[in-house]
Amino acid sequence: MHPRSLSLPDVETMAPGLWCRRGNPPHMQSMHRHDDIEINMVLRGELRYVFAGRPFVVREGQIAVFWAAQPHGLVDSRAGDVCWVHVPVSTVMGWNLPDRELSALLRPRPLVADSELVRDRMATMIPSWLEEYEDTEGAAVALLEIQALLRRILRSAPADDSSWSPFVEPDPSEAAFRAGGSRRVPTARISHTMAMAQYVVERFRSPVRVEDVARAAHLTPSHAMTVFRDTVGATIGDYLTMCRVAEAQRLLITTSLPTTEIAERSGFGSLSSFYAHVSAACGKAPRDYRRQTREALAVHAPEVRARRPGGLSGSAAGSP
Repeated sequence: MHPRSLSLPDVETMAPGLWCRRGNPPHMQSMHRHDDIEINMVLRGELRYVFAGRPFVVREGQIAVFWAAQPHGLVDSRAGDVCWVHVPVSTVMGWNLPDRELSALLRPRPLVADSELVRDRMATMIPSWLEEYEDTEGAAVALLEIQALLRRILRSAPADDSSWSPFVEPDPSEAAFRAGGSRRVPTARISHTMAMAQYVVERFRSPVRVEDVARAAHLTPSHAMTVFRDTVGATIGDYLTMCRVAEAQRLLITTSLPTTEIAERSGFGSLSSFYAHVSAACGKAPRDYRRQTREALAVHAPEVRARRPGGLSGSAAGSP
């Protein structure tokens, strides 16, 4: 069973939890987010996402890893054989990964590996995980294997280089992406949606008006809202909120900034709005989310290091 939804059907905020699946790509009607590290392995076929406002493709033979707190959703896929694994961020924090690896997992873009060795290992182990992940003892064993696999993925992926990006531009020659896709989306609508989503992602820390988002796609506001919702399954306002919540979660995990400053840096107009939206997404107050995540890390690391924006190292400091 997939982690349960915590919000309205058109904008899904999923509860974090260990989860595995193998099969054809699902038909997604909406964007969603969940506080897990997500692993996708495409044995056959192709996945096409909108991830943090940009098109992102996982091709046959590739493995993608990303922090799923960023708004994402499939806009089209080619049928095939795909494996998914979700691991709660609180669990991953408890693994006491090196700063370099943790930084790679929490950055706002996917990490892609193309390693035959890693792919073969995951394909061999996932049948066991599918049987074990809902059993307490079995899940503990599966998590040990998933941790080792995740670190192998991190080691085999390209180095973090500004000249390399996993994102792609929509190809107009691929009408509706692929004829064999599970969802047909007109190319023009995809291009308009990408332009609007990218505008939101780049400016969510500041006040954003629907009129400005629509102008980025050369559409009227009313038409822009219809196009965006029909393609993404969320309103422009919902998507804006998801971007702000994801940034707030990142700052709560990786910095010791006070919640008032996090609310401002995340683009929330008021502290009450910050508390309401982050609490709804995380299932707990921001202070409790930060504390519980750090407690998970402290299980394996007695000295929890405070982390400042722009890096994953710093001096110890208390939580506000």
